[in-house]
Amino acid sequence: MVALAVHQRALLGLVAANAIWGSTFVVAQDVTDPAHPSSLAPIRYLIVRFGMAVGVMLLIWGRQLRQMPYQTWVHGFWLGIFLGLGYILQAQGLAWSGSPSKAAFITGSSVLLVPLFGAWFGKQAPTAANLLGLGLAFVGFTLLCFPTDHGQGWRWSDAVSFGCTVPFAVHIVLMERYAERSDVDTLNVVQLGVAVLVATIGWLAIAGWAWLVLPLPPVLRPELRPLSLTAHQVWELLYLVVFGTILCYRLQTWAQRHVSATQTALTLTLEPVFAALIAYLVGVEQLGQRELVGGMLTLAGVITSELPSKKA
Repeated sequence: MVALAVHQRALLGLVAANAIWGSTFVVAQDVTDPAHPSSLAPIRYLIVRFGMAVGVMLLIWGRQLRQMPYQTWVHGFWLGIFLGLGYILQAQGLAWSGSPSKAAFITGSSVLLVPLFGAWFGKQAPTAANLLGLGLAFVGFTLLCFPTDHGQGWRWSDAVSFGCTVPFAVHIVLMERYAERSDVDTLNVVQLGVAVLVATIGWLAIAGWAWLVLPLPPVLRPELRPLSLTAHQVWELLYLVVFGTILCYRLQTWAQRHVSATQTALTLTLEPVFAALIAYLVGVEQLGQRELVGGMLTLAGVITSELPSKKA
């Protein structure tokens, strides 16, 4: 009974994290909107967001790093590499497309890759209930988030966004393997610190490109403009740091000690549901009958994935 209670708390923690992450699509879109002259360009946004989060976490858990085993450094390094790559592609796609629900749908597509990578890395194969739940959830968030307006069709920026699905899926699978072997807080400090380094290397590459007097693509020019944020955007950034980063990754890392990668992927299908709902509530996007059906199918997928498997 105790193990079952821990499993349920872990699932609730993941649901809470995905509710917050769903809201971050709307908030981050405002912070990184290239139409705003005071907005942060996507890569610098990641450097500032994760950099601030690491700074706060070092103040709280920095002393624990002195006693952290070498294995945790290695685990955090690989997690940070894939997390940083995923966020760079996701942030670029969100800034260029301007649609929080579409960005959430694309990110949610990574759940289909998790069972494949999980089997590749030698973990237990997903159950029939897991696969059925994944199928229902995929249909659900496709109905919820796939654009109906021809003017909102797929563009090359969406292909960039789809690139984030691979590193995010690998990150989920690796987290399942590493979370139970490492301290939650020190592992998060390392992985987020490495993600900052990945984003910094990307920004330096852009700056070096411009320094060599090579023509910079228009979509990358905002990365080099003077840093300026409004007071409203500063509050949004603080929300992203405290809740969307520190709290959510603590929840995910702890929860994946008790929940499989496939089940974690299933809860991630709730992220576009929350993103679309919050975007609707704040007036950014509209929800119709199709979106409501999609939301119910997504919830059905999560519930189905938790059905007990029949023993042979």
